Amino acid sequence: MNSRNNIKPISVWFTLILFGIPGLVLYYGTFYGAPLLISKGVPQIISIMSFTWVTTILLIPFSLILYKHEGNEMSLQAFKNRFRLNPIAGKLWFLVIGVLIVCIISDLSLDGIGRWLGRIHFFAPPDYLPVPFNPFLEVSLPFKEFLGVQLKGNWGILFVFVPLHITAMLGEELMWRGYILPRQEVKYGRWAWLINGLFWAYIFHACLKWQFIGMLPSMLLTPWVAQKCRSTWASAFVHILGNSPIWILILLGILGVGS
Repeated sequence: MNSRNNIKPISVWFTLILFGIPGLVLYYGTFYGAPLLISKGVPQIISIMSFTWVTTILLIPFSLILYKHEGNEMSLQAFKNRFRLNPIAGKLWFLVIGVLIVCIISDLSLDGIGRWLGRIHFFAPPDYLPVPFNPFLEVSLPFKEFLGVQLKGNWGILFVFVPLHITAMLGEELMWRGYILPRQEVKYGRWAWLINGLFWAYIFHACLKWQFIGMLPSMLLTPWVAQKCRSTWASAFVHILGNSPIWILILLGILGVGS
């Protein structure tokens, strides 16, 4: 079973491959694949989420393959140790919750930068993107539809979207913070979180290039809290709940609540 002392450092090239291949799939899907499917009559929700969900959920089995390739013991405890699935201890909860609050505030307050940056041709989002992903479209309540699906009274969309969304984010956390970050710590020491966050923001999330400035605080704070707490659950907590406002918008749309 690996410990921190015998986890091998990760090369820049292998890091680039691990972030870059799924990042390329997401980029292609966002700018070319999804609009092509939509033009062929495939529902918007399937066209968009088939790239994002499939790509990120597949990170879970791929993390297991990399774990086995390292020669680790095939047991639950060994897996939890290697991927640092450690409980968040005591007062560290205050740190994790504080980071979550800062991430949500920064995401909301810097959202307008996406509209400014998106006016530059290179950083512009694709025109087909709907609310709330398109920075040029205003979110108004009640939230009537999500990715082309009518929301009012449609509880099925919430029960499908939220579990898949959580699973996709857990896939990211297993790979980025569970597998890669400990290896980056061996190579970069206390600055590993910074390298991890920059790769996560600008390689994996290259498809969201209009958010390159606005999303940076949360992209950096999430791996920072994982390294500080030595717990992948810490970054998973921030990552998942940091994305939960979209669930609230969907819920309000289902209930028909709004001004």
